[in-house]
Amino acid sequence: MSSSTERKSRIAVIGGGPMGLAVAYELTLLGHQPILIEADDRLGGMAACFEFAGMQLERYYHFHCLSDQAFFQMLGELNLADQLQWRTTRMGFYLDGRLYPWGTVGSVLGFRRLPLLTRVRYLLHAARCLTIRDWRSLDGIAATHWLRSWLGEKGYQVLWHKLFAFKFFHYGDQISAAWIWSRIRRLAQSRRRLRETLGFLNGGSQQLIDAMAAAIRQGGGVIQFSTPVQALRPLPSGGAVLSTPSGEQAFDCVISTVPLPLLAPILRAGGVEESLVERYGAVPSVACACVVLKTRQPVTCNFWTNVNDDRFVIPGVIEMSNLRTLAGNVSYVPFYIPADHPDYQRPNQVFIDDAWACLKAINPQLSDADLLASHCSRYRFAQPVCGVKFQQSLPPLQPFPGVFTADTTAYYPEDRGISESIDFGRKLARRAVGVERFQTVLHA
Repeated sequence: MSSSTERKSRIAVIGGGPMGLAVAYELTLLGHQPILIEADDRLGGMAACFEFAGMQLERYYHFHCLSDQAFFQMLGELNLADQLQWRTTRMGFYLDGRLYPWGTVGSVLGFRRLPLLTRVRYLLHAARCLTIRDWRSLDGIAATHWLRSWLGEKGYQVLWHKLFAFKFFHYGDQISAAWIWSRIRRLAQSRRRLRETLGFLNGGSQQLIDAMAAAIRQGGGVIQFSTPVQALRPLPSGGAVLSTPSGEQAFDCVISTVPLPLLAPILRAGGVEESLVERYGAVPSVACACVVLKTRQPVTCNFWTNVNDDRFVIPGVIEMSNLRTLAGNVSYVPFYIPADHPDYQRPNQVFIDDAWACLKAINPQLSDADLLASHCSRYRFAQPVCGVKFQQSLPPLQPFPGVFTADTTAYYPEDRGISESIDFGRKLARRAVGVERFQTVLHA
């Protein structure tokens, strides 16, 4: 777009999660007045909050690492930097009915369930993840194969098998080593004096969401709630016509940040060629039923406890109140299940009962009287399945002139995160309006 028409251009941003908010925010800084269209009745996407036991709480757990530079920059611009707090956190490992300390050199070396050589190899692998700079060397390798080569079969089975089995089911052996490397590296970098240090906002994610929304409105942007986009019809001249329950609107530029599979039926309804639509629909993902429990007492002293127990299809338990001060003891128990798996159709109460049984197993001192409140949220596209050479399988970032389509897979191999979404969203906004000096190489 030329500078003479930038302020007159009509720009739509689809999706009010962290990436969509970052796109709209950046566009207002560049002098535009975007319309942010959100299907939900609130902003935030997976970072959205709800009323739980008298407090505002995220539907899904979030935390921040020492390397989250884009997040820190956003906080500074929104005058929220003083609201970010840091805490030294602990990890645990629940294996065969026993809770072990985890996450430090000493705890790993003291983990006698594995041979000493395997424990040393685990630590060497973690150190190696910090020295790898070019993730592309891992892109074509399966994560399960890579981990087995470092830890041996027994080490892999004890330390990693359940994560892949319980988070990805039949996709487990397809996950790229680059993806798991990025997760290990991010947490390994979030250490002070070798101790894991994680951050949180005093007001939770809602504090950031509210501030970004206020900045967008102050910059002239408009936010529409409860407005699902039903069709996207590209225009030959650039941009697209969007259909919503309120009618049709034409835009010079459309930037979609909703999950790529969710965009497939929207493109199909807009008459887009089926071969392209299928590329969006073919991006696999795993759903999540995330249980939140409030208890009378803490379950453990850990923020994160990995679970390796055949009784529970649970990769881990996250005690948010051991990171952020809350009104009570709050734990998240995620169940990652493909949406077409029969178990995903189970009632919310069944997931809640399974989660509570797991917490009571980890801490036998808990009784049913200690469960004060519970809730189960579901999200169909919670975890993208990032297979080997994943980037090559993605549909184009700009399928049509003036139309951009991205979700959290766009910044692979990094896993979905608020900081990563903010960083990518701001760069995408600059690219979309032709701010050349900020252009970034994004996937083709």
